[in-house]
Amino acid sequence: MNGPYSAKYLVLLQTQHAPRALLFNGEHDFLAELDDDGFVVDTLVRAGTPCPPPPALPLDHMVSNEASGSMSTGLQCYALR
Repeated sequence: MNGPYSAKYLVLLQTQHAPRALLFNGEHDFLAELDDDGFVVDTLVRAGTPCPPPPALPLDHMVSNEASGSMSTGLQCYALR
């Protein structure tokens, strides 16, 4: 399935307050933020392939939306099939 709502990238942002799991499609559009219940995010990480985040992902906007005391301290990206 390669529709506009199919996730192509999973981005994990480690912040001081809580980790964030973000999904993006192949056109680099933001799709959703996952609540980290552990199971879904872990399943996607196992199914994905680690990769550098594509430069076109709007990550600067996502990180700048963080409250001033919780800026991102780490980032991981996974390409999803």
